[in-house]
Amino acid sequence: MLTRLLHQAGFFSIQWDASTSDQVAGTTYVRASPREMLRVFVPASGGQIELYAGSLFAGKLRYRGPVRNEAELLRLLDNKYNYIAA
Repeated sequence: MLTRLLHQAGFFSIQWDASTSDQVAGTTYVRASPREMLRVFVPASGGQIELYAGSLFAGKLRYRGPVRNEAELLRLLDNKYNYIAA
């Protein structure tokens, strides 16, 4: 479900070369906008996502946690000032 919703929201998956040994396996999705780059990391194990905003390599973590439904995902993606505890 999450992959479909991200594609519908304009995200595409990228190859992300993790330079740290503690990197969790998963898929990274990005969407560019005039304001900033949004990057969503979806762990292979599921459960939580990580949403970053800013530049691709120096984005700030804006949200880490579960996404229960489409409305919640859209709210997170549309609210650039969402600083839910990471």
